[in-house]
Amino acid sequence: MSARMRRALPMAGLGLGLAMGLANVMGYVFVAPVSSSLGPADFGGFSALNTYGVLLAMPAGAFRVVVARRQTRAHIDADRRVTGLTTSAVVGIVLSIVTIASAPVLSGLLRPGHPVSVVWMALMLPPMTATGAIQGVLLGREAFGRLSVIYLVTAGTRVLAAGCAVGWSFSVAEVFAATFAASAVTLVVALALSRRELVPGARAPRALDVLSDPVRSNVALAGLMALSSLDVVPARTVLSDHDSGSYAPAALFGKVVFWGTQFVALAVVPAVADAGGLGRVRSTLHRSAPAVPGIGSVVALGCAVLPGPLVALSGGSAYVDAEPLLVWAAVVGTLWAVVQVWLFAGMSRGDHVMTAVVWAAACARGVLVLVWFNGSPYRVFAIVGGVAAVVALVGLLRVPHGEVTPGPDSLETTEALGLTRE
Repeated sequence: MSARMRRALPMAGLGLGLAMGLANVMGYVFVAPVSSSLGPADFGGFSALNTYGVLLAMPAGAFRVVVARRQTRAHIDADRRVTGLTTSAVVGIVLSIVTIASAPVLSGLLRPGHPVSVVWMALMLPPMTATGAIQGVLLGREAFGRLSVIYLVTAGTRVLAAGCAVGWSFSVAEVFAATFAASAVTLVVALALSRRELVPGARAPRALDVLSDPVRSNVALAGLMALSSLDVVPARTVLSDHDSGSYAPAALFGKVVFWGTQFVALAVVPAVADAGGLGRVRSTLHRSAPAVPGIGSVVALGCAVLPGPLVALSGGSAYVDAEPLLVWAAVVGTLWAVVQVWLFAGMSRGDHVMTAVVWAAACARGVLVLVWFNGSPYRVFAIVGGVAAVVALVGLLRVPHGEVTPGPDSLETTEALGLTRE
């Protein structure tokens, strides 16, 4: 990469950050009218099912990271670039079929109003996973401008869906149907923006060989989603409909930080994958990671100073019990976001220690919430935040402190083995 390009990347990354920040705000705009229209009881069911959908859509994030790693300059020069488009679409279709078959069970557990809600949520999965692969292509090429457009289109179409939900008083099932339409439109736009890059290299590995990387990445992202998103599901299980309905909009402010700072973790992926040594990995993380607590502190301050107006905007007077929870949710979201940076960095260089740590923490937290810390939303937030803090500290200790031999899954090892075979 030329020196000129390296100087341009921080500004391009900042543009991606601004676009993702705006998309995050628009995502909040999507939730606010939906929560107001559905009311606490139905919105609790919507949030629980939507969170389950986020978990099922993890392959989209996995393909984004894996494909980005295989679109770096080294892979392009070796004609080994991968798009992952067909593989990701097939994975999404399989997940959709399995989810639809499980609709009666999921409907009884999460209480979203009607089993057809689960069906519409399941239909969102194929376009979401395919879009994730396309985002990976653009991320690996460091085409941050077009990648930013896709994020904005994703959020914009969802806001339009929310407007329709309010205007026509949609049920939970109809909200998911509108969101499915939004995801389909986003896929069409993503295909149009990336059509020139959606050609695999002549020496690209087979789909089954590529699929092994998303499987490993999915294990990591599953742990991250379990840690950062599934708190809503046990909260819905152990709390009353009203309390879980208060917990859900408060938890959204944690997601504001978590998703709003994801551009930091994404920008780290190509830089770490193409770093060539752990000294550059360390310097990249030291430059990038402090942005996350900085942004999180601003959100937490806003939640502490303006809890009433923020709750009024997100759902109205029915959610007044959520006001004291907002600042704690923002703090927890900041810790999740820090963990996300450490995990993405590890995934980019073939280090899976954080994956094991995240999964262990998510399982321990689930047991603690379901068995002991379940008397009120405050108790749930206490254990969720405590576990997140421990994982964030472990990730900090995992930042490289010196040059070591590249791991077996690192880009250096992959390239060396490829050259040896040739």
